[in-house]
Amino acid sequence: MPATITLILKGLLAIFVNTDRTECTVGILRNPPPEHTLEITVTKQLLGGGEVEIPVHNIGAELYLDVQNTSQPNITFRDMGAVINRQVDPATNRDSFKWVVDLENEELYNTAIGANRGAFHPLFIFNSGELFARSISRSHLFIRRGLFGQLEDFGFVASEVGVAISLDQENSRAVFTSGGVEIFTSEPDTNYVIDIDHDAAAHSNIVLDANHYYKAVGLGLSERERISFMSIVDDSGPAGPEAACFSGHLSKSPIT
Repeated sequence: MPATITLILKGLLAIFVNTDRTECTVGILRNPPPEHTLEITVTKQLLGGGEVEIPVHNIGAELYLDVQNTSQPNITFRDMGAVINRQVDPATNRDSFKWVVDLENEELYNTAIGANRGAFHPLFIFNSGELFARSISRSHLFIRRGLFGQLEDFGFVASEVGVAISLDQENSRAVFTSGGVEIFTSEPDTNYVIDIDHDAAAHSNIVLDANHYYKAVGLGLSERERISFMSIVDDSGPAGPEAACFSGHLSKSPIT
């Protein structure tokens, strides 16, 4: 069985994939809501059993996961042909990337809204992997189009995004660096999990956190053009991640 690397993306993270799908950049908001903090955890899983946590002491301006010599040296999206209904908690197709909120597809703006690279810090970049919905929100996301639009029930969204990377060749390897300093180089017969968490430990009853994306994207949109986001916290399960703390995909805008 080939060794794997699993990325877990949770909280206010913006996902950009370049045109030829050779690189994915995840932007962490430089100015998030006060309660959102960035935590990066790396776990090394030995195929024979046992786990070791690799510390990430210093988070540089740019983190890079360089995956080499795999049979799939590009970025793909899982099950994009799935038909989903956001009003129904899915029993099937739960991992389709279509559950991930795309700010620029036909559900929302349906056009490029732009992104300011300088408003994200740090950046996490990787060059291989299949993106998928790792979990679905417990609550619904609600949206309002413009200042005077009606509140719309957008529905269930991906609350965590996963990335599956297979080191499936004899000479496959991956090197993870932060600010140019090596965190790990993959070893044979070893899996790795990189957990990037930019969520809050707890939320108030009304969650509006995704509106902080407008500090970094859609800077040319007027208040009348903006789509605002909201979800409601209940007591039906463990805290977070909430629907309005989604990681958003920008499918049309490069990060510049």
